[in-house]
Amino acid sequence: MTTCQSWLLSTRIHTEEALFPAELWTAIERSHYMQSSKTFVMVDRPFWKDVDPDTGREVLSMTLTDRLNRATYLLDDGPDKPAVILLSYTWNDDALKWLALDADERVELMLHSLEQIYPGVDIASHIVGQPITVSWEADPNFMGAFKANLPGHYRYQQRLFTHFKQDKLPESQRGIFLAGDDVSFTAGWAEGAVTTGLNAVWGVVNHLGGSSAPGNPGRVSSWTRSARSAWTERVGLAVQLPVRAGKFHVAGGIGLHAVELLVAEFPPHFGGDAGHE
Repeated sequence: MTTCQSWLLSTRIHTEEALFPAELWTAIERSHYMQSSKTFVMVDRPFWKDVDPDTGREVLSMTLTDRLNRATYLLDDGPDKPAVILLSYTWNDDALKWLALDADERVELMLHSLEQIYPGVDIASHIVGQPITVSWEADPNFMGAFKANLPGHYRYQQRLFTHFKQDKLPESQRGIFLAGDDVSFTAGWAEGAVTTGLNAVWGVVNHLGGSSAPGNPGRVSSWTRSARSAWTERVGLAVQLPVRAGKFHVAGGIGLHAVELLVAEFPPHFGGDAGHE
């Protein structure tokens, strides 16, 4: 069972290509991981709870901004104890802006941005110790913070998510199982890691000749229902198919990503030129 970021199977880990079918390698290679950076500093105390005599409000608060920092969070464990400021938490292009800068350079720019928002608040005077920063895309053992599918990628996600069901694979490609949030449809969340972990465990048991206890069916049970009911339940939608030739109606206010998933998974229902309303 492998639980690493899937990109590592073709970069940091020497993996025999014959272990996976070409379609799965394509899904792995075309995975899209979101960049993300965080920069922390420790401060002597949660000074942000001091009250500004002019405004009657705390001098600093959790901040969301269109400046470089994007998001600043304040963490403390009591009024007279050292505390932590997450000076900046960024994703995607906003994270790339920090990539070439070291920790001290990042902190200098972040403090400058916060000074424009909170003039007169001397954050630097409260900092103790050295800053800690991470850019997940620069970590060779992660190469990205979390997976975020691009338009058109659900076909690849389906291949990754269903890989544990291996009865149609050649014997030589059975017995290795993928798990992790990036294998699931809920990348970036613990739920996806748990779901794919359960799938992989069921795959191992089945591969070794085991079976589920009576009355407690294994993960394969979801594959025994009709494709339409199983997938619409998984994405939480109510779908009526087909309404009329070349058209369908979707209830529940779904996005285009979910529409794309349904069209990709059930082409017999939609036809090659299916539209949506």
